[in-house]
Amino acid sequence: MAPAQIMDRLTETEAERNALRDEVADLRAQVEWFKRNLFGTGKSETLDALQTRLKLGEEAAQPDASAPKKETISYERAKPRKRDLPAERFKNLPVLETTELIPDAVKADPEAYERIGEEVTFEVKITPPKLWKRAIVRGKFRHKLDRSRPPTIAPALKRPIDNSYASAELLAYIALGKYLYHIPLYRQEKMSAHWGAQLSRKTMADWIEAVADWFNPIYGRMRAKLLEGDYLQADETPVRFMDPDQKKGKTTQGYLWVIGKPGSDVVFDWRLGRGYDEATSLLDGFQGVL
Repeated sequence: MAPAQIMDRLTETEAERNALRDEVADLRAQVEWFKRNLFGTGKSETLDALQTRLKLGEEAAQPDASAPKKETISYERAKPRKRDLPAERFKNLPVLETTELIPDAVKADPEAYERIGEEVTFEVKITPPKLWKRAIVRGKFRHKLDRSRPPTIAPALKRPIDNSYASAELLAYIALGKYLYHIPLYRQEKMSAHWGAQLSRKTMADWIEAVADWFNPIYGRMRAKLLEGDYLQADETPVRFMDPDQKKGKTTQGYLWVIGKPGSDVVFDWRLGRGYDEATSLLDGFQGVL
């Protein structure tokens, strides 16, 4: 090859090398641009090393180690409660009224139809409280032959409260309303008008006092059982109350004492004071840790 040809070839090679160098530089710039837009600046601590290189092939197909790992979580769920069907809930209610419905076509021509079955449904009804009287009749008799004998009559029934018209059922209803369902007597007084007759609040208060007296033996036994033990807890709570005998129209201070112990009975006692004498009388006979 002639020297001139060699020089021309070197010139062409040099030009191609410079062109390739420029192309490589341009491709590198594009790669950097894609890296910045796709993966950020690369300064985050959570970036994986693969995110800093734009690769093709197997390495690009590898999973991202920074992605959160998946795990299977199993749990137990409570079995849904069986639905309480009305037919099951009210199965023990007595049926006091039955209504039978007959189609109009059957009513018009009953001879043309025969009964092949029936569908039975129900509705729950309620009888509101209602006052009523039990008449107690005591017949008077005299001897037919011996007119000298005085008339005879059956002895009167023993009443829950002497000379009172209140039955045991009525007394229990009022007491349960006050202490179990927290219905004050003044509210029961208003409610009684809808029961058939107005009941006096003062009269009901006297009934409550009588009922409370009936529980005295039970109360006494509970208190005695507590005092027989060797450990007891006691406390008192101040309660404002109205007493016409002390301050008419004003409240005064009283104290509700309580004694008891874990796992046993609890007894309340109403006192007008909180002094030493009240505690000693309440705990009379107790020997143990207080």
